[in-house]
Amino acid sequence: MLTTKQTLLIFSFYVFTSFTWASHEITPSEVLTTIEALVVSEPEKALVAIEQLKKSTLQLTSMQKIMLIKQEAIANAYLNRHVVALEIIEQVKKVVGFESDKSFLWHYYSAKGFISWYMDNIEDSLSFNLKAYDVVKSIEKFRSYQAMSEGDIGYAFIKLGFFEQAIPYLESALQADLVSTLTTDHVIDLASNYNNLGEAYLGVKKYEKSFELLNKSLAIRLEHQLTFHSSFSYQNLGRLSYAQKEYEQAEISFNKAIEIREQAGFLKGVLVSKLDLAKAYIANNKTALAEKEIKTVIEQAKSQNRNSSLSEAYRLQKNIYATNKEYQKAYQTSLLYEKALAQVVSSKTSAKLANYLNTSKTIAKDLNILELENNVKIKDLQVSSDRQKAKIIIIFGFCIVIMLVVFLWTVQKSKKAIAKSNANLSLTLTELKETQEKLIKSGKMSVLTTLVSRMAHQVNTPLGIAVTGVSLIHEKVDCFEQLIAGGGVKKSTIDSLLADLNKGCELSSNSMNKVAGLISQFKLISDNLEAESQQEFEIFSHISKQADLILMAVKNNKPVINISGSNVLILGFPEALNKVFNQLITNSIDHAFEDTFTPEIDINISKINDTVEIIYQDNGKGIDATIVNDVFEPFYTTNMGNESLGIGLSIVYNLVVQLMQGNIQCKTKQSKGIMFCITLPLII
Repeated sequence: MLTTKQTLLIFSFYVFTSFTWASHEITPSEVLTTIEALVVSEPEKALVAIEQLKKSTLQLTSMQKIMLIKQEAIANAYLNRHVVALEIIEQVKKVVGFESDKSFLWHYYSAKGFISWYMDNIEDSLSFNLKAYDVVKSIEKFRSYQAMSEGDIGYAFIKLGFFEQAIPYLESALQADLVSTLTTDHVIDLASNYNNLGEAYLGVKKYEKSFELLNKSLAIRLEHQLTFHSSFSYQNLGRLSYAQKEYEQAEISFNKAIEIREQAGFLKGVLVSKLDLAKAYIANNKTALAEKEIKTVIEQAKSQNRNSSLSEAYRLQKNIYATNKEYQKAYQTSLLYEKALAQVVSSKTSAKLANYLNTSKTIAKDLNILELENNVKIKDLQVSSDRQKAKIIIIFGFCIVIMLVVFLWTVQKSKKAIAKSNANLSLTLTELKETQEKLIKSGKMSVLTTLVSRMAHQVNTPLGIAVTGVSLIHEKVDCFEQLIAGGGVKKSTIDSLLADLNKGCELSSNSMNKVAGLISQFKLISDNLEAESQQEFEIFSHISKQADLILMAVKNNKPVINISGSNVLILGFPEALNKVFNQLITNSIDHAFEDTFTPEIDINISKINDTVEIIYQDNGKGIDATIVNDVFEPFYTTNMGNESLGIGLSIVYNLVVQLMQGNIQCKTKQSKGIMFCITLPLII
């Protein structure tokens, strides 16, 4: 939001330019300050003001020229004219003193970092901000520049998910702002650094520290009437409330951020806030409100080509449809999600390609300038030459011409090579996109075909028997109808018919019950992932008790279960762990110990850093090393037809990886037996 003074300056600026800068009451510094304010709130007007300033007779210093170019590039970035913004910022290199003045170089890299961030290319943004920081680090007079770069680097780390790496940079930037004179710019930077540092601590789940810093940021922004900037504080406070499962408070904060950003016309921020609000609605079981916000985001993101927000909106919509069991809509939305995600990747690749093309143009311009400079030198040599040395000058000039021909030929060859390289890059990018789409479709169809064929194989036999039973009933009923029509019905015939009907019904009923049982077992693959109560428990004691319970249910061929290791305390899902070890021990008893004289199972528990490792192994017959990677696939079994469906280890895999956020591997032993290595986090 613009202050009263800034509004008056804007009005004065337009009046001033209308009379061809006849008055000198407004200084270039004041005009640049006004333009800087317009860039954020009204970038189109800022560009008009920049053009007026370029046409004016005001004399700008080299630094003011740099700032004018920088603001023009940033305004175009706000308007999604990314390629134009990249071309404009390259004009900084033409300003006198660019190569020797570190502050000029800092503004150049800082602006490129901002443009990359606005293109959602956070990796390049981080790279440019690190370059800007390297230019001014350890130079005391540039401490304010260092602080701004530290803040930008920290913020880029946050957006990349590296919260711990962001904290040192943001704390250093904050300390610099705390000892600086509190001008308007320093107040903005101070509040931003408090806000970003609070977001970093939120990322590492230090909620009290995050709450303290975010509230300081909000208090500063409200005190100094920085309304637009306060939306970032409300946004992060909403995320903090969401992380602490205070969903009502999160909704209030997100709505406040949306209100401010809509008033300021900050569409990118509005979309981010609405997506977070939708997540809060979903968590608070307000699905209808969530769907409404998501649809709004999809419409706005499409109109503004905001593919990152569009892909996230489709992801949330797909999850809602899947939860509501609207599988057709979920599938269609997943296709839209993948398409939007591919466009995000494509836009980043296109941005890099545009950067390369822009660099190529700059090189070509420099070569043309060099050519002109050489021509000027030749003319100077001709004017200042002595007639007595005419032959020498002619020979020398001839050599220069040859050099120029070779030079121009080299330049032309380089241009053709660059054009060919760019064409190859475009062709390769197109081929990569097509290959990616084909691989995605092929993978989906392969998985779906395998799953359907295996399920069909399981249910085909009992369904066939059921059809046979129904056909028998139908045949007997037809025969009975014929007997009734002929008047030859006897009691013995009725008794025989009823017996046959009972057999047919029993046959069909048993087969359909078996099919129902199979379907129930199929559902176990997903049902076991339903949320269970999370609690702390000692894993050694828990597994020991579960093993004793399993052995109590075994009547014959009981194995010896040896449990060793540390009694590690974890926060997790004990019932899910019970199911895992129940399945593993049952598998060993049912399949491994057929020819084993003294069956044994060894379970070792150890703590490694922030994880617990559980090694499960038996001394049974083991499995072939060639099928180790297939044992976790649904319906994969080496004992088909013996009441074995092949979904047990698939359930184990889903429980460990999906629910308990761990990892499980199957390995063969050099001796007899099999080994499972399970890794779980201490806090799930």
